[in-house]
Amino acid sequence: MSKIEFRTAAVVDADEVTRCLGSAYADAMSRIEDLPDVTAGIADDIKTHRVVLAISGGIVGVIVFDQVDDAIMVFNLAVAPEAQGQGVARRLMQFAEEEAMLRKLSKLKLRTHKMMKDTIAMYRHMGWKVTDQSGSGLTMEKALAVDPD
Repeated sequence: MSKIEFRTAAVVDADEVTRCLGSAYADAMSRIEDLPDVTAGIADDIKTHRVVLAISGGIVGVIVFDQVDDAIMVFNLAVAPEAQGQGVARRLMQFAEEEAMLRKLSKLKLRTHKMMKDTIAMYRHMGWKVTDQSGSGLTMEKALAVDPD
């Protein structure tokens, strides 16, 4: 894979972002019956949240996040199969961490499906901890060291 660049999404990117999400989640969608449609509402997400894209010939990764209460909530993180295992998810997550630091927030949060074992393992490897389980959903948090000034 060639060099990966990052940029903020625009509404014009919605269709390509939807394709990236679809390919990233295809395996999980085929195995997990109650997984919500992760491709729904992408144009609205781009309008209302921070959406950062990983680009390498096309969109190969995306993160959707925003502040919710006292944390940055990661609503979606996906990396196309051809870009997985190359640190793209970690680099995308850094954008959410930097936003939390700018806002002096001490944690990141996300929800994932309990059956997405590889995803949960990746998050744990990046320092996330499960803080709640409700039905098929897991809530995970990552504590951040925030400079108080």
